[in-house]
Order: sequence, then structure tokens, then C-alpha cells
Amino acid sequence: MAVSYEFNISTRIVYGRESAAQIGEIAGGLNLKKIQLVTDKGVANSGTLDYLLEPLKNAGINPIIYDEVEYNPTVQTVDKAAEQFRNENCDGVIAVGGGSPIDAGKCIGVLATNPGSAHDYLGVDKVKNAAVPVICVPTTAGTAAEITDVAVLNDPGKKLKMGMRSPQVAATVALLDPRLTITLPPEPTRDSGLDALTHAIESYISVNSWRLTDTLNLQAIELIGRYLRTAVHNGNDIEARDAMLTASLLAGMGFHHTKLCLVHAITLPFGGIYNVPHGASNAIVLPHAMKFMLPGAVSKYVDIAVALGEEVSGISDREAAEKAVEAVEQLYRDVDLPSGLSLYGVKEEDLPEISQTIAENFMVPLSPRIAKADDILAICKEAL
Repeated sequence: MAVSYEFNISTRIVYGRESAAQIGEIAGGLNLKKIQLVTDKGVANSGTLDYLLEPLKNAGINPIIYDEVEYNPTVQTVDKAAEQFRNENCDGVIAVGGGSPIDAGKCIGVLATNPGSAHDYLGVDKVKNAAVPVICVPTTAGTAAEITDVAVLNDPGKKLKMGMRSPQVAATVALLDPRLTITLPPEPTRDSGLDALTHAIESYISVNSWRLTDTLNLQAIELIGRYLRTAVHNGNDIEARDAMLTASLLAGMGFHHTKLCLVHAITLPFGGIYNVPHGASNAIVLPHAMKFMLPGAVSKYVDIAVALGEEVSGISDREAAEKAVEAVEQLYRDVDLPSGLSLYGVKEEDLPEISQTIAENFMVPLSPRIAKADDILAICKEAL
């Protein structure tokens, strides 16, 4: 039986330097009059909002700012923001920041037209009504949350991190302006960039990958290998910032269709239990999971090595594949990634139970080599 593939991005993408100046025109085209601008304290205090507030004002659109989103946004934060949205009679959302404000903003858009708490819609296809218009403006290059149909929330009381997945969750417009990433400090630049690398690699080796997604992901890997170091150590380099934002977008377009695999299955509970930053946890686990999955995707690992600038002529495919892992580890050293999950409070005694839970995650079978609970436990211990 022949296998068929489908490619669809429902979100309109507007990309380019200076494109943030179009925010008033874009919001006006959606007939918005009073929007809730969702962000976090870091973005609110960085001066980034000035790029957006003036064109919104010039377009006659009134912004109500909600800047209390934390990393790993919680159900409670989204519910609180949704209450403000209703009380202020807003008619749309503009989410500005990294994956956390963007995921929160997408969920607020859902709650504006669907009753109850955000917790009620965690899972797959639980959203009944179309969301209000949501415009996502990323200030990091990593999550690609601005174009995906899932938003991940944390419930601290239940120590649960889970996605709200539905076509209704996808943003109406993604507005990507590389200038808005200039003020991002080195550490989140590193973590978000390595998150994008994880997306690209996992999507490329996923059993759901196909030639179109392969093209997107390999280009993303190449751009990250070439430009992440510069973006981290010389953040004012607009060429590097532009390339990283493009890489994040390409990887997002890839994994939106293939989904992700072992790394994300492993790191998801760490966000819920220990509140580990998403990008950092993915990056720390990636090389350890890559070593495990390598036998199931040797030829693709060779492609990854080449995309990351490794010379593979004159050696065996297996040796070339191992160079993919070596290149990732060298990149980590060059951008000063912390060495282990224990720095974020992950405890070895908790790992056996967590590993059993991870083994049941739907992303594990999407990996080129399927890990059992004992394999996952070994990977987690190596990543400590």
C-alpha cells in the first residue's frame, strides 16, 4: 500500500527585517479594535514592545498588556489572563516573546470562545469553537510555536506538563522580525537555538519524515551549525539573528508535520516535575538520545554530520554518523551549555518511575530506534 503525505500550515506567515512595523495593518485587517498583548516581564522590560505599540496606536488599536507569563506557563496563568481578556472586552490576542508567551497567547485565544479552564482542553482535539484571532510575534529563535497547532502548559499542582493540540490552537498570523531577537541575552539565545536544533534533528530522523520535511530540516540544521555561535556571542549580528529565526521556522514547519521523538518524550515530564526550561532540557538530552537512536538512522546521521560542517569523505558510514553526535557536542562546548540536568534539580532517585512514564509517550515509537524503559533510564542517567 502506497504511503501518502500531507503538508499544511494554516497560519499566515509574515517574515522580514522591519516587518514588525506591519502589526497595525495586520491587526486592522483582522478587524481588531482592542487586543490583549500577552508577554513576559523580560520582554516587557526590554524595549521590544515599542516596535509594536506605536504601529498599533497609529492603526487605532487599543492594547491591554498582560505580562505575567512565566517560562513553562501554567494553566492558572492562562486562566487568569483569559479572565482579563473577557473583563476588558478584548477581541484578539497578540502574543510576544518566546514559546511560553506564545503558547499562553494561543490558549487564551481558545478560552475566549470556549468555556471553562485551559486544563479542560489539554489533550488532542478537545477544542470545539474557533479561537479569536491570535497574532504571534516571536522574540526568540527556537520553539516555532508561532506556526504549530499545539500549546504546552504546566499544571504545578499535578506536576503535569501537557499539550493542548487542535487545529483551533494554531495562530492566525505569525509575524517574524529578526530585529526583535537582537535584545535576547546569550543564555536564552543559546537554549532556544539548541531547541530549534533538537526539533530539526528529531524531525529529520522521525519515522514520519519525508522528502519535503527532510529538505526543511537539513536546511535548518545547516543554518544553526553556521550561525548559532555568532548569535550567542555577538547578538547584535543581524545576519546571524536572521538565519537563526529562519532555521527555527524551517524546523517548525518540519516537525509540525512529522512530530518529534525520543528527546521530547524524555524532557516533557522534567518540565512538569522540576520546571526545567524546555530548551535547556532538550539540548542536554539530545546527544545522549542521539547515541541511542544512531543505529536506526545511520544514513541520516551522515547527512546531519555534513550539514553541521563535518568532513566525512574516506570513512565508513558508521564513523561518519558518529561525527553528527561529535559535532553537536562541539557546538555545545562552543556556546557554553551547562553539562547536566542535575543543575536544574533533577534527582536520580526519581528517574526509574519517570522513565516508565516516558516509555508510554506517543513520541517514543516515532524514533528510528524504539527505547524501552530501561533504555530511557540509562539515557536520563547519562544526561544528569
